Amino acid sequence: MGPKGPEPELLSHERATMAKQIDRHLKNKQDIELIASPITLPNGVVVQNRLVKAAMAEGIGLGGGPPRSGHINLYRRWAQGGWGIIISGNVQIDPRHLASPHDLTLTPIPQNLDAYTSLAETVLSASSTPPLLLMQISHPGLQSSSTVNFSRLPWEPAIAPCSARPDMNGGIYGWIWGHAIWPKKSRRVEDPNEWLDLVTKFVGAAVLAEKAGWDGIQIHSAHGYLLAEYLSPLTNPDPVRLPGVPEDVPLRLHLLYLILQGVNENTNHKFVKAVKINCSDFAHGGLDEVQATEIVKTLISWCLLDIIEISGGTYTHPAFASPEILTSASKRQSLFSHFTTSLLPFLPSAPDGPAMILTGGLHDRELIAASLRERACDLAGIGRPSCVTPDLPNKVILNRKIRDEDASFGRYSIPGGDLMKSLLGGGGGIGERGIPLVGAGVSTMWHEWQLCRIGRGEDPDKNMHWVKGLLVEEIWWEVLRGGPVGWWNTWRS
Repeated sequence: MGPKGPEPELLSHERATMAKQIDRHLKNKQDIELIASPITLPNGVVVQNRLVKAAMAEGIGLGGGPPRSGHINLYRRWAQGGWGIIISGNVQIDPRHLASPHDLTLTPIPQNLDAYTSLAETVLSASSTPPLLLMQISHPGLQSSSTVNFSRLPWEPAIAPCSARPDMNGGIYGWIWGHAIWPKKSRRVEDPNEWLDLVTKFVGAAVLAEKAGWDGIQIHSAHGYLLAEYLSPLTNPDPVRLPGVPEDVPLRLHLLYLILQGVNENTNHKFVKAVKINCSDFAHGGLDEVQATEIVKTLISWCLLDIIEISGGTYTHPAFASPEILTSASKRQSLFSHFTTSLLPFLPSAPDGPAMILTGGLHDRELIAASLRERACDLAGIGRPSCVTPDLPNKVILNRKIRDEDASFGRYSIPGGDLMKSLLGGGGGIGERGIPLVGAGVSTMWHEWQLCRIGRGEDPDKNMHWVKGLLVEEIWWEVLRGGPVGWWNTWRS
């Protein structure tokens, strides 16, 4: 009598295991194919895949001005990484009003144009399939600090639709921080001609970006910046009517309408027009999701946009930079997907309408693919993980050798981060409340220092302690420019 065959139960178990492995393999392949699929924008431009390197302050250089050699090195690494779109950090339209000391600025002088042209050419030549390159043009409004940025005299106020300073939400420590960073409340802009001058600066920046060879612009109308302040009932309770706007355009949309109309009239049809907008200010009396929904629908009805990015928060409630303040958000959900999943099914899909970017919390391949399938977004924006892994698409997300369960990123801690948050008044301990902006700033600065390393030709360092980053990256390399050797090399170049 021959040997007995395997028990039926064992065969069933083996078949089930094999079937699960095949299913996982197919899902892995399907997820990658979905994320790698192209999408056509309303202007006919094709984005090669669904991954967007979201806008983040690069932290390179001080005092405004055009891109430096560090930007060239950094953007080359990103351009070689497999992204579909790269969106720059803040490029401010007014050199006197910066959001951080490291912001880039764009003014109509030849040296500026040459530097931005070099950056665009670097991205174009870095890969056989280069990403689209969008310039985020901005004005920080009342959130611009005169004492931190040194871009204007300390007693010269920021400008806004209201007279105010950001509320730091931290008791006496918040009051001290707030008055140190913003010694004077913002000056309310009441003259329509001053608003029209700002429109001219935004449109002029878009025209210069196109001349420099960039593929498009993203207008920053979120995070409590000037255009977001104009949209919010909290910071613009009495909006003024601006000339040249159709009667059916809501008052708080006048400024954005004139900018978008001006950009469309003065740039090529294929030049990509994008806007970043809040789904909520997360503040009592500020922009809420009902109002934001109507704004998005109105923007789409104008047929002036190719891309809309959904974000949220202000310096007072920095949801965009400090997701832990959104205590109700699921760990398996992007920060603002609750807004987009309820809105997008009722909006036209690209190319019949703008493609929608969702940024924040998309920290693994499965979640990105699920968000695309459920139409929580058309494009997935990734910010901070791109600072520690600049080639994230090629290395992880679109890498077929990596299984879905291993294709996660972004879940790392900052050495010394919680300690510095606690010491600086930003919270950090268990149950410890602090100033939200300070807590968010600790993380933001550490990620900027990673970008500084890439800009110098070094690799990011996830193990870099926060204090080391402050001393080495911020003080030695950015403020002191690397000491005498660095000065000599800068002079020679």
